[in-house]
Amino acid sequence: MPGANAVEKVYPRSEQHIQTLSLGEKMTFKVSYLGIKVGEAVVEVKEIVKVNERDAFHIILTARSGSVLRWLYPVNDTHHSYVDVKKLHSLKYEKEISEGRYQTHKMMEYDQDEHIGRFYSFKDKTRKEMFIPKNVQDQLSCAFWFRLQEVKQNSKIAIPVNADEKNWDLEAITHGIQEMKIDHIGIFQAMEVEPIIMFEGLFVRRGKIRGWMSMDERRIPLVMKVKIPVLGDVTATLTGYESGKIS
Repeated sequence: MPGANAVEKVYPRSEQHIQTLSLGEKMTFKVSYLGIKVGEAVVEVKEIVKVNERDAFHIILTARSGSVLRWLYPVNDTHHSYVDVKKLHSLKYEKEISEGRYQTHKMMEYDQDEHIGRFYSFKDKTRKEMFIPKNVQDQLSCAFWFRLQEVKQNSKIAIPVNADEKNWDLEAITHGIQEMKIDHIGIFQAMEVEPIIMFEGLFVRRGKIRGWMSMDERRIPLVMKVKIPVLGDVTATLTGYESGKIS
């Protein structure tokens, strides 16, 4: 950890950006409320596995509340996303969410050739098949897909997302770019992104999110401000980053 007088590394804006996921990339976020750390979220491109004979990036996101928050609004979430290595769309998604009194455990498999999604609930054992749009993303893979796109200020990108047994058009609205310092990580040119989310996500059910993404070639999520039921505004700030490698 840098000392008090250490010079923060500066990451300038780059017109180049990542074209695929980085195997081994790992991001750790401190979750805070009223300036107090109340939890931690970790997302990692862990490995490449086979999903229905296709190579897929296995992304894992975990979110846990700390001791301060646990008594009021305990959070214990795990998300698994499996992204086609070549086509970069979702092949499978599983989430196990426990937030306050709300609990769910669901899985969705995506047949991207036949445009069929196969849903399964571990809780009540129900199954369902439904139509899915071309190149549909799940609610975790959509964020990684967005990082691979050519983004401009004050524009909008629509992303087809399947979540909660429904198809959604997630809209990611971009705003301005500002300098942002992330302690012990560096100084970035950061674009504000406002995703319009209607499905269940990290720490939130049909809530509002504002985020800032670095504009160096890695397009790293730096800060997210999330409006959570009961608590209000909660902030997730990057505290650790491991770059991984292009497979």
